[in-house]
Amino acid sequence: MVLLKWLIKGINKFNEIIAKAFSFLIFLLVLTLTYEVVARYAFNQPTQWSFDATYFLCSLVLVMGLAYTWQIGGHVSVDLITIKLPRRVNAALKVFFILTIFYLCWFNIFRVMLPHLQASWALKERSMTGFMPPIYPYKTWIFAGVTLLLLQGVVEFIKELHVLITGDEPR
Repeated sequence: MVLLKWLIKGINKFNEIIAKAFSFLIFLLVLTLTYEVVARYAFNQPTQWSFDATYFLCSLVLVMGLAYTWQIGGHVSVDLITIKLPRRVNAALKVFFILTIFYLCWFNIFRVMLPHLQASWALKERSMTGFMPPIYPYKTWIFAGVTLLLLQGVVEFIKELHVLITGDEPR
């Protein structure tokens, strides 16, 4: 049990550190977009690199924050029915849906992404837009974000399973 608590705390802390570290890239994203808007509309000199930089930065911030967002309960949730259910019944539903929908979906995405990531690295794949930046790092951080989300799914599953079995919230 101590090992399980240590694992949960470790995954939660790791996801928090990653999300907070990558959140600072928002400032770089705002600067990039501001530069592009000023260059385009004030000087009639749009840039080619802005599109690539924007989707790279947006994806990096988004995917590295997915797991932490789930950890703090920030994802959209429709609780119209479950809010009126007892906590154990709610936990049973969450356990069921994590096992069936979450893991089925994200494990398959993970499974399909891995060969594509390996092929992208082998080819040193490049984008066909702008300055043709390499996109294998892009695919790598998307894969890393999915991995972090799957790890957070393990934590959430264990927490809900604990509530289902004991009836108490985990500490």
